[in-house]
Amino acid sequence: MCPADAVDPGRLEEREVIRIELADGTRHTGSVTIIARKHYLVCRGAGYPLHGHVEGPLEDLAIVDLTTLQTRAEVYEESRRRMIGERIPGAEPVTRDDIEHRLRTIGRAKAGCGDDWSRELQVTRQFEELADRIGLAKAKRQWILNEERFRLRSNRDPEMRDIWVADVASPSCLARPRPQDFDPDPRTRRRRSPLPPEARSDPFGLHNVLKAMKQLGLKARIDRLGDPPHLRGHILVKMPIKGRAQFVAMAERDDPANPIRWRLVWDGNESKAGLRRHRAAVATPEYAALLAALRHGLAHIQGELALS
Repeated sequence: MCPADAVDPGRLEEREVIRIELADGTRHTGSVTIIARKHYLVCRGAGYPLHGHVEGPLEDLAIVDLTTLQTRAEVYEESRRRMIGERIPGAEPVTRDDIEHRLRTIGRAKAGCGDDWSRELQVTRQFEELADRIGLAKAKRQWILNEERFRLRSNRDPEMRDIWVADVASPSCLARPRPQDFDPDPRTRRRRSPLPPEARSDPFGLHNVLKAMKQLGLKARIDRLGDPPHLRGHILVKMPIKGRAQFVAMAERDDPANPIRWRLVWDGNESKAGLRRHRAAVATPEYAALLAALRHGLAHIQGELALS
């Protein structure tokens, strides 16, 4: 507690806890709030109504003494400690491996909370606090949490179909984190990972077929990815038809030694309007270009390989 040498309400910060004494001897203790650049004291607890009591503006009161009981930083730190609860045991992480191990430890603790939703919420806040420190993407956080939940009942490394509803997922929902994603250095975390040589050289690889579609003028984007992402995925291709008219090109490969198989699916309903849009989409030049991209892939790669 540090009594003020001069009573100056203007120096107070939002949520700071203070005690004031007025000229008539009345004392009030509460939290500071600022409204329209005026300082007010919100008092709660014994001696005050259930909905609280407000004193102020403080600038207009005859204050003879003002004592700071808790600074704004101390109030936030106390609130944070209550929100995260008892810390999951373990050393404070420093290196890339430390951070990954710590996140997985907290994720395993969260999966083991069972029906204790209050403790689960506290552990989740500990996980999010560390993940926020390294800017880990939401989809990669979800992978860690799903994986640690899976490990409670299995000793093997999970595949995507074990921790997700399918063997492909939207990259914004679920994605396996890379080792560099846990690095304390933000420049290392932002560094892109190149595709494997076999994926770059395969004319029918997922990313090469997407490139071929774009070269043919198609509106195409990756909609789903598997794990690893270059082996399996979905490309969404929009047709120049009014309404929902789009196809999904599915790249499937169970074994890295086998070639990718492409399957084209109409992404629309079976209503009369949907079938009408399907017939119109099939008759467009864009549909012919889509079939050509799936049949030939990125054909110029084959020529480049032959020259090399």
